[in-house]
Amino acid sequence: MGQLPPHCTLITVIDGHPATLSWLGAVAGHRTIPLGVEHFGQTGTIADLYRHFGIDADAIVAAAARITQGRPIQLRA
Repeated sequence: MGQLPPHCTLITVIDGHPATLSWLGAVAGHRTIPLGVEHFGQTGTIADLYRHFGIDADAIVAAAARITQGRPIQLRA
């Protein structure tokens, strides 16, 4: 398996606190964008909660779009 180039950014996503995976970039000095749940106690469907906490597919695509250049990234249904 090849190494990840140093200019790459990692986007981590977890149904838990974002700090749980945010350390991954520190292993080789990569920038990391951790997405996750920072407060607890809300109720709703999984889809509603993922949207609320910014860990649904749209939020992941938006995070990737912020770190890329060129044509906008679009979510495909």
